[in-house]
Amino acid sequence: MASPQNPEITALLQRIAHSMARGAPKGWQRASISAHVNRHGTVSRGVVYFLTTGESRPGSMRTPEYLTRVLGLDDTSADELAIELVVYPDGRFEAVTSRAIVRQPDDDEPGESTVVYVLRPDVRPPDAGDLQGGPTDPTQAGDPEEAVRLLWTYLRKRAEIFGWKSGRLERFEDVLPAPRKAEEIEELERQLGLRLPDDLRALYAVADGDDSGVTFDRHPWLDLGRLVSRHHADHWWATGNTWKYHTLDSERSDGLPNPKVRPSVDRPGWIIFAESTGGDFLAVDMDPAEGGRLGQVIRVGLHHDEGPVYVADSVTELLRLQLAALERGDYRCDAASEELWIEAGLPTHHADTADDVDSLWDVVDTESDFMDGEADGSDAVAEALVHHMYVTCDAELALLAGHPTLAAVTVLSDEPLSLSPLQDCRRLYGLDLSQAAVRDLEVVTGIPGLRYLSMRLEQWNELTEHVDRPIDLAAAVLSDASSPKTLASWAASLGGDADDLRYYTGRLPQHA
Repeated sequence: MASPQNPEITALLQRIAHSMARGAPKGWQRASISAHVNRHGTVSRGVVYFLTTGESRPGSMRTPEYLTRVLGLDDTSADELAIELVVYPDGRFEAVTSRAIVRQPDDDEPGESTVVYVLRPDVRPPDAGDLQGGPTDPTQAGDPEEAVRLLWTYLRKRAEIFGWKSGRLERFEDVLPAPRKAEEIEELERQLGLRLPDDLRALYAVADGDDSGVTFDRHPWLDLGRLVSRHHADHWWATGNTWKYHTLDSERSDGLPNPKVRPSVDRPGWIIFAESTGGDFLAVDMDPAEGGRLGQVIRVGLHHDEGPVYVADSVTELLRLQLAALERGDYRCDAASEELWIEAGLPTHHADTADDVDSLWDVVDTESDFMDGEADGSDAVAEALVHHMYVTCDAELALLAGHPTLAAVTVLSDEPLSLSPLQDCRRLYGLDLSQAAVRDLEVVTGIPGLRYLSMRLEQWNELTEHVDRPIDLAAAVLSDASSPKTLASWAASLGGDADDLRYYTGRLPQHA
């Protein structure tokens, strides 16, 4: 099932298990810890105690350094290691270590989570943004002269709000950093590898950013040197481009025509020019989708793993919206610190995924048309730019047959349905059947581009009975990994790296 135990690691795991058992509450059935360890430290969802009442309760981890020591003793030369450890009241403990698995917790159910097993790390998740064409209108919506005028008017309005004396604001440099020279801007653009949109370029010609956050509503405006450095630095928030942290929900699709922004995690054409203090950023988009404009402003970052959020069609428009809010009186201010909180009504997040999905079925007019037999709705679906769809019945699946852009499907059904319509979806790479009843599970072996499959343990076992060899997946997902032993057996059945997966078992000293 897995490689032999390392006695030193077994001893460390025993000490961790002992600590977990000592802190257990009354009526516990098992205690578990799921950790991810690398050279920077340990990331753990902490100890979770599962009670006889069916409830779960968080606990504390008293010896996190032991987890780091496990990584040091592991002989797979792993840069990072997943550790799954469970201890039981009778003194038994068991664990799995692997560099190829990661547990993704359920935010809504703290005691629940799924396990991703990366079988082919050399294969990267596809980028749904690549499926979309470029902008229908190739021109920029921004206006350089108007942007500079709006910035000046905006600063003057701010001065008026705080009652500045005459002469305090006579030029941009009175409140903003001195501008870059034209040749400096050109050189930094060469280093960037992209040309800035004309309106943002014009703003750098009057001010080299703004650390105070005044210009873009508490988002410090990066000076041009930092803008270039940020663009070439590691985009740490874009973890969705690896299988370990990939979810089908990252394939955001609203089913609407002419989308403005490509539903990617990150793209080279997104240039961050302002940042919040919470890990989110404003960027100009030089690679928009069909309905977008070059230089449009989007939000990306830590809290936007579901995809970028469209803000305005240009930096010019962003300034115009902020100025309009000030003129309407839609703001709060602190006279002592001269801070402004502008209520410009700018979007910050997507609608819920369910609302996005419903929009496509609204286009099809599901209940009134194909469900009543008056129309099949296939033309409406075929013409929609679809990436990720939730389906609940055979009729909805049938509408997706052979769809040219469909990348991912989540099936939600209590009644068994057939997956046969998906066999001709050439771009379909991701399938989540963990909440589905399926009549013909073996169909998944005939989906040509399938690389990501999520199922329950019983479904994986059923599939194994129908196929002679593992499917060529890049990532397999188990939605109900109940124990390290179950996890180890499941992973071994998928034909991954046998030397990677290590299964450990033992007893606490007082129970030996």
